[in-house]
Amino acid sequence: MSNSVLGNLLVAFLLVAASSRIFFLKHERVDAVAVLVPLAFVASVLQIVAWNADAVSVLLFVLSCLAFFVNIRALSRVAAKSYADVYSPVFIVLSMLIAIASLAAAFLAVRYAPVNMMPKTYDVVETKTRLVGNFTDGFKEAGYFALSDATLYLYEPLGEKKSDAVVIVGSDKRGDAASYRPYMMLLAQKGYAVLTCDFYVDAWFSSLFDTRYVRRLAMLVSFFYDAERFSRQKDFYTFNMRREYAAMMALACQRFGDDVRFCIICDGMADNAAVDIVRQDASNVMSALALDSISEYRTPGFGFIEQTDPLLAAYFGHARDKTAFIPRYLVLQTIKRLEQ
Repeated sequence: MSNSVLGNLLVAFLLVAASSRIFFLKHERVDAVAVLVPLAFVASVLQIVAWNADAVSVLLFVLSCLAFFVNIRALSRVAAKSYADVYSPVFIVLSMLIAIASLAAAFLAVRYAPVNMMPKTYDVVETKTRLVGNFTDGFKEAGYFALSDATLYLYEPLGEKKSDAVVIVGSDKRGDAASYRPYMMLLAQKGYAVLTCDFYVDAWFSSLFDTRYVRRLAMLVSFFYDAERFSRQKDFYTFNMRREYAAMMALACQRFGDDVRFCIICDGMADNAAVDIVRQDASNVMSALALDSISEYRTPGFGFIEQTDPLLAAYFGHARDKTAFIPRYLVLQTIKRLEQ
């Protein structure tokens, strides 16, 4: 079970424990259990900071905020070392609702847990590098205490490489690097170096929604709210993605040398930008492949959510898949293109 699931379960447990005290706490005892509520709030915030926002973590964050406001009076009495008074009917009802909703969130977290794919299982080295910089001056590795502007992900085989070319993966922003992780890991297992990057300096929303913590969720909400309007933004999307492809190629050159060649992988709204990059750098690009051009890929634009986001996959009618059948098939198709 992944740490993201364990974190969600911790928040749910704290909320249930705090809300359930209405059934066992008596009038003449100090209501110390109320201190679990601010702990749940802090844990829900840290959960989003560590793993980024998704449906379950946002639900638990909202519940922890509601629980905090519901328990303000109880917390003030704890701080004053006062005894617990009689719980009001409104407090009891709200506490019960919070407990039930928290149990539901815990169920969703377990039922739709991401498939836990470990690099060592596939003889792959996964390297994550925090970067600072911008698209004009370039990016470099961030210091320990610097706020990062991007995160670079590199997957390499433990054994001998099958090709000197570097595979660059450009994701549709309804997904992120984590959404394509099963595909990249399985491709690296076959002997290829695979590189992708999550950039946080793009002005997609020109607001706090551009931060890494909520950007993917904001993209999903934007798409589901008005899919046609989302699609009409493709020109703007292409402009931003061209800069991302160029930056990833520059980062690959820093890592593997200026004479490195590339295979460009794209998906969904990133396709047009990939075509432009191939035309612009034809001498350096060996081949290109649009994942959404393969009919077996059932969630174009969202990544391999049957492994990385089973709850979203269920919305589209697809079940959680521990076998990673679709990413394995797409890896085979990618290798065919690489070997042409």
